[in-house]
Amino acid sequence: MGIHPFSPEGRQQALQEMGKQTVDLLIIGGGITGSGLARDAALRGLKVALVEKVDFGYGTSSRSSKLVHGGVRYLAYGEVNLVRESARERKVLKKIAPHLIHSLPFVFPLYKGESLMKFRAGFFLFDKLAGSTKFEKHKVLSVEEVRESVPALRDPLIGGIVYGEYITEDARFTLLNAISAAEQGALVANHAEVTDFIIEGDKVIGAKVTDKLSGETYGIHAKVTVNATGPWAEQLLVKERLSTPKKLLLSKGIHIVFDAARIPIKGAVALKSPSGKEGFMIRRWNYVYVGTTDVQHDGIIDQPQADRDAMNHLLGMSQECFPDLNLTEDDILGTWAGVRPLISEGNKSSRDTSRHDEIWKIKDGLLTVAGGKLTTYRPMADRIMTSVGKELGIELPDNHLTEEVILPGGDIKGDFEQFKGQMTKRLANLGFSDETAERLIWLYGTAIENLLQYANEDPAWLEPIALGIPAIKAEVRLALEKEMALSLTDFLDRRSALLIFSKDHGVESAKTVAHIMGERLQWSDEHKKEQINIYLELQQKHLTDSIRV
Repeated sequence: MGIHPFSPEGRQQALQEMGKQTVDLLIIGGGITGSGLARDAALRGLKVALVEKVDFGYGTSSRSSKLVHGGVRYLAYGEVNLVRESARERKVLKKIAPHLIHSLPFVFPLYKGESLMKFRAGFFLFDKLAGSTKFEKHKVLSVEEVRESVPALRDPLIGGIVYGEYITEDARFTLLNAISAAEQGALVANHAEVTDFIIEGDKVIGAKVTDKLSGETYGIHAKVTVNATGPWAEQLLVKERLSTPKKLLLSKGIHIVFDAARIPIKGAVALKSPSGKEGFMIRRWNYVYVGTTDVQHDGIIDQPQADRDAMNHLLGMSQECFPDLNLTEDDILGTWAGVRPLISEGNKSSRDTSRHDEIWKIKDGLLTVAGGKLTTYRPMADRIMTSVGKELGIELPDNHLTEEVILPGGDIKGDFEQFKGQMTKRLANLGFSDETAERLIWLYGTAIENLLQYANEDPAWLEPIALGIPAIKAEVRLALEKEMALSLTDFLDRRSALLIFSKDHGVESAKTVAHIMGERLQWSDEHKKEQINIYLELQQKHLTDSIRV
């Protein structure tokens, strides 16, 4: 059996191979844009290298609203083409990742004084742009039907509209694109940072990359290099005194998390408070989260933190929309914040700025991609590949394989609900709680078979990571052997989602996970303690107590 490309050995082998050959395409940045581009290019037969300075989805791609959405609100800004592309892409992503793109009924309530016909006109257009089937089209709800999905919603309610959206785990979705790229032959490595571009004459011919784990530096030569670093795009270019033709506008969005027992909604609901605040509330497992803010961000890009004004804004909106629930700051379990890399449009606010993407030629051999959104990462990659083809001077095949090749864990025979029902019974027979079974099925799909296979060697792999936590030890092993998890935070944040979606934010799990990872990665006791302390510091930043004004 060969070395898995996302094992520690596979990563090391990839870095060594990058340093030995000239690749067609070097991609800098392992967010959804870079990972999706690597997959696209590899599927078209190019020699591809992808490097990420921290981890896949480290930035914006693990701190989104977790939605694969059609962008219905953008219709108000006249962004018809963006909405058409976003709305139709949802079905493609559901097809290639049926285990990780989950249907989400989204309720749009209507209040006294609002026109049903006006909003229906917008949703009729949305359905047409999305190519919705009869069963997917929006439906009008009575007051009773709205309250069935959204108990305790404020008055004066007159009814509502429900339409279909999708929810995902953004960090794992990004990871699966990177893994798929490696399965197609791409050389991929995280914790590998670009320190300099390699320039010959007036052309960029690659980059110097330092392995942050070993300290070794590799010279990676490439015919074309793409800067897909999102919010860091300008910072990367400054090192070589290069600049972008347009400025980036960084926008921070935060979310707050509640226990679903406190706000027992089903699906998702658009929020409109009497004072004019707007947002949304989404159910995920036993949690409900509220979002989002959209304000210009001038602070640090790495690990942005929620601020008190933004948190109070979302809490106030929640209180106004659910006045009878008496929500307080004490009900907030945690927060998260992400930075969107938008393309500045002069004096426009971040909320009013388009989510479109652009590809800029910075220098011969060097392209930078800016803007975009998770839902449209695949057509965005297609547009980048058009520019890559021009730089290479060749005509590339089209991107049809990106909508045909299934992402890891998504090779489900038949309907996902049928798969879910059958797997739930199997896991129940093994003693798993409903909460644990739902989480595993939701995140791993058919990769659950890998987890169960470990138990054939030792049943202890099916034990929970910590008491009362719906995650199991086998997940850590899988992350080590096939998901390139190389730090405690890689696993607890971006592989298992326990940082945001667990009752203690992964604190009780940290010691067990560090022990399992340390055994495989040969960590010293001192390094295990260091990993735990780094994680606990990050975890604290997601609690309300640490939020500054």
